[in-house]
Amino acid sequence: MSHTYLIDLYEFIDKRLLEAEGLREKATGEAEEMFQQGRAKALKGCRQFLVEHYNRKLPRRLQSRYPG
Repeated sequence: MSHTYLIDLYEFIDKRLLEAEGLREKATGEAEEMFQQGRAKALKGCRQFLVEHYNRKLPRRLQSRYPG
């Protein structure tokens, strides 16, 4: 995987995490809040997977920019 794709994925996931956290705060019901919480958990798991398996393949200067 090219490191530019990995960086794009990190940015995409981080953007979605912020969105999920914002929507969770604005949730009107318990079901909606739980949905957003599950969404954030799945995104965090995906990001953690990428960090564990692909972060070490980034150049060193980029590894420090995208820590796990």
